[in-house]
Amino acid sequence: MVKRYSHTAIITITTGSIVKGEWIENKPSEAIVKGQYFPDTSGQLTLNVDGNEKTVHGEFSTLHKPIENASKIRIDSIALDAPIIKWEPFQSHSVIYV
Repeated sequence: MVKRYSHTAIITITTGSIVKGEWIENKPSEAIVKGQYFPDTSGQLTLNVDGNEKTVHGEFSTLHKPIENASKIRIDSIALDAPIIKWEPFQSHSVIYV
C-alpha cells in the first residue's frame, strides 16, 4: 500500500474593489489548510474559473471547504508555490488543482 504524507498548505486570498473605475487590490490574506498533495503526471486538462483550459500539474486534497478568492497555494515541505487553477468541492472533501 502506498504511504501518503499530510502537508500544510498556505492559501493566499486576494480581494479588491473597484474605485473610480479602477481595480484596487486589498492586502492579501492567508489561510492554513491541511491535506495531501498528489503530483499529476498525466497532463490532464481542466477549465479554470474564467473558462480557459489549463494543464493540471498536481492536486491537493483536503477536508477544508473551498475558500472564495483563493489565488495561490504554497506548500513549503515540497517547495511548491503555484497559482490555483480551481478549487472543486465534493461531498466528503475538496480538491485544489494547480
